Amino acid sequence: MMDARMRKNGLTRRWRHGLVALALIGVAGAGFAQQPAPAPRGGAPMGPDAGPAVRPQMTPEQWRERMQQRHDAEVKRLEGLLNLRPEQRAAWEELLAVWSAHREQFFSYRWEQSQRPVTALGRLQEREERLAAHLEAVRSLREAVQKFYLQLDDTQRDVFDREFMRWGKGKGGDPRPR
Repeated sequence: MMDARMRKNGLTRRWRHGLVALALIGVAGAGFAQQPAPAPRGGAPMGPDAGPAVRPQMTPEQWRERMQQRHDAEVKRLEGLLNLRPEQRAAWEELLAVWSAHREQFFSYRWEQSQRPVTALGRLQEREERLAAHLEAVRSLREAVQKFYLQLDDTQRDVFDREFMRWGKGKGGDPRPR
């Protein structure tokens, strides 16, 4: 009698283990059979892992033009949101001039890559010089923003605080780096 029960328990246990294994294989197979996520706009995958064959390569001039178009759109959008008064226009124009100079300095390394140093020490020296120039550009931009900011009313300041040099919008309007 003991042998019959042990055989039955062993058979039942093997049967249960087989069903569990089959269920796990089915779940895993369903996970692999899912459709891939849709490609971003343009039809091709983008991002750092897309590779040079997929990611469109831009010349420095094309890149510079694209950045200028984005900046112009951002300036126009911000100007529309601020509803500037005539007495604020001079400070706004001064801010735009300094902001453009800041952008030009910040992005200049993108189109000066042909003259990059070959040695590690040379590259570090170049980076140090670039950071020093960028810090000076940021300081002058801060001064222009401060001068402009003092001329804004409370509503305009709220808009400017929220929208100037924003990093982008995530889901639900939460700021996130672009």
